[in-house]
Amino acid sequence: MKLIRDPIHGYIRISDKLLQIISSPLFQRLRYIKQTGLAYLVYPGMNHTRFEHSIGVMHLAKEFTRFINENSNIDFVNDDFIELIGLAGLLHDIGHMPFSHTFENALILAKDVYGMNVYEEGKKTHVKIGEKIIGEYLNDLIDNNFSESVSDPVKFLQKVMNETPETKEEKFATLIISNFVDADRGDYLLRDSYYAGVSYGEFDVERLKRFLVFIDGKIAILSKAVPIVEQFLLSRMYMYENVYFHSVVGLYNAIISHAIVKILEKGISIPDSEEDFKKFTDYFIISNLYDINNKFRDAILFRKGFMRVKKDIIGQCFDEFSNLKQELYKDMRESNGLFIYHEFNDVPYYEEKDDAVFVFDGNEVNKLTSISLIARSLKEIKKAIIGFHYSEKNKAEKYIKKLQSCNTIGP
Repeated sequence: MKLIRDPIHGYIRISDKLLQIISSPLFQRLRYIKQTGLAYLVYPGMNHTRFEHSIGVMHLAKEFTRFINENSNIDFVNDDFIELIGLAGLLHDIGHMPFSHTFENALILAKDVYGMNVYEEGKKTHVKIGEKIIGEYLNDLIDNNFSESVSDPVKFLQKVMNETPETKEEKFATLIISNFVDADRGDYLLRDSYYAGVSYGEFDVERLKRFLVFIDGKIAILSKAVPIVEQFLLSRMYMYENVYFHSVVGLYNAIISHAIVKILEKGISIPDSEEDFKKFTDYFIISNLYDINNKFRDAILFRKGFMRVKKDIIGQCFDEFSNLKQELYKDMRESNGLFIYHEFNDVPYYEEKDDAVFVFDGNEVNKLTSISLIARSLKEIKKAIIGFHYSEKNKAEKYIKKLQSCNTIGP
């Protein structure tokens, strides 16, 4: 047993079995993958990585499971199963590529804007790569240490990671790791808020985890904890509006996305071997900046050369610009990425048949929106920005005029 001192959760206990995974080179690689892309160019403290986030998710996943079991007495939950849940949290981001989701955005850009033939699965690309890492590179280590509670722990982890659960155990684990109120969001809201130096992402995680139950195959909150869940959902919305969707953060993540496309054009691709994947870090991309247009290098390393139109594209104006995508894509191609159009989009909360936060009042289970006015009021967040290198100001002018003339009031 080891202890890790974490600034968010305090001391985190690490079992010997989980320590073997943490000590593996493929997990240690996450030390060199920034959690929030280039957000540190705006929020200087946001230099934290997928490494500490993954350990935080492991911790919360185990904590949530323990308290749910205390409140519900689930027949399949025991100490070994809790360790397996912790492993699912630990490995949920093992497939992330340099600069995290920004690399996935670069792959989409390469395909949709530049017409390149690249492998991409949208925001799930890192999930598919993670499945491969677990199934091909970490499988022996996992099988040797985590076979007590399920017969095939590798398949279990892959099903949970891909959100395609079949058994009751897999469904439970999926809800713990990936839900509206889950261990992943629970850690990144607190952690990203802490390192950004803001309070938007704070919520009472200690109280929240004590009011979780498992009933009718669903993880639900006790009705007395509804205000905490409302706080959680608002925290997520505020973090997206003020930090993740900060216009300048978006600009620099878009710049490095175009830079990654240029690196891909030189024949570099997602590694297909364990040894090469170990080297696939932020530093790998930064080292390759010197082999492409130095305007990207100067922007990313020294924050020089690019400007942002200081008027966000929102409301009716967003819809008008969305109709101009092909023209915008053409101008981005012709400028070799020195003219940039970048969209942000997120839905803080929505409900479908089996996709919701559930509330248990002691008698029945209801969806959150039947109880919470705040949950009913949460709307889609969407906006776009225009940026350009000073050498491409002329290409941006026509869009600046359009932006000045269109209506940007309200969604």
